[in-house]
Amino acid sequence: MITLSELLGIEFPTIFHLTVTGRCNANCVGCINSLIYGERGSFAEKWEDGFEKNISALRFLIKKSKNGRIFLSFYGGEPLLVFDKVLKYYQFINQEFPEKKIKFVLFTNGMLLHKALQKNEEFFKNLELLIISIDGKKEQHERFRRGTDFDQIIANLSLFRNKSKAKVLMWSTIREEMSLKDCVEEFLLLREEALCDYFFWHLIEAEKPIRNFQEFRRKYLAELKFLFDLFETSLSRGEILPFLPFCELFYFLLKGVKRGQTGCGIEKLRNFDILGGKLFPCVDLGEEIEIKFNLEGDREKPFEGVKKELLNLVSYKFSFGCNQCEAEFYCGGRCPVLIKTSPERARQYCELTKDMVGLAKSRAEAVRMLLERAGFSLEDLYYPYGYIVLLTDVVP
Repeated sequence: MITLSELLGIEFPTIFHLTVTGRCNANCVGCINSLIYGERGSFAEKWEDGFEKNISALRFLIKKSKNGRIFLSFYGGEPLLVFDKVLKYYQFINQEFPEKKIKFVLFTNGMLLHKALQKNEEFFKNLELLIISIDGKKEQHERFRRGTDFDQIIANLSLFRNKSKAKVLMWSTIREEMSLKDCVEEFLLLREEALCDYFFWHLIEAEKPIRNFQEFRRKYLAELKFLFDLFETSLSRGEILPFLPFCELFYFLLKGVKRGQTGCGIEKLRNFDILGGKLFPCVDLGEEIEIKFNLEGDREKPFEGVKKELLNLVSYKFSFGCNQCEAEFYCGGRCPVLIKTSPERARQYCELTKDMVGLAKSRAEAVRMLLERAGFSLEDLYYPYGYIVLLTDVVP
């Protein structure tokens, strides 16, 4: 099998996640920031600082990235609470590094899109991807995305579509009490209305294991089968349904690709997080591993200091038996965040990942035939669909 980095070469993107604020206008169940950093009041104010230092970190990273694609993702909190600050970063990048052609991504809950559009349409017209958190239909979404208004979000998406041609990715975070099917059905409705282009989901990171795991596993497996059926039915009609994890998984299976890294590639230093004037390989791990950099010094030395720490960080792969796992080619060892917060839950997710990969393997040849019959190549699965998973997270 060929690794993803060998396959993509310089097309393997470098991704900068820039946290522009710790504040948020929602109170979602299971917020990752609150899981890692505690109550929002204890960290939000600190995250507002460091604009000039953040600029220094961006300048350092961009100058280091000589080749390849660069994506800058605006992250929070809710970035649109401080849209003026987002615009300052956007203008800095365009003025100082126009030759890099950096692509911009915005993570948002969608509640303030209309106000931001009124302030500056140009930003949204030049956006590469809008990633919006929608956790199903109105009832389910508002139950778990507390403090948001589903109808307002959909109205804002409609307004966005009238102003920008940027692609929209609907991202659902699945909790034990939620229905993945409900999320998929909402996505299909939004897609029919041309409001969303791609669907991605993952399971929530949490401190405690799933209480009734076998019952959850049974339900999740049934919902996955529902998604696979939809995917195959769509292919039989000559259309690739943009369920991004499936597009990536079938591509890996049929092309003979293995991830060759954890989900985010933290041990390869492929993604960088900028927060409060500091640079990290992953802020979701906390602030334990910081990359110390000096704009005037050797550009490689800051990374040498953390490489050994990161390799130690992912050494759990040995105790988890990743090298012998039939899903490792796809999973890559998942992500160290959940290993840190709840190893038992992580092992449960290993089982769910193997379930999904097993289902895909049983359908792979049928998918291959349907692709050929519809006139698609394997590359049509990956571009643009599977490739976008690099900008997201790990599944399940």
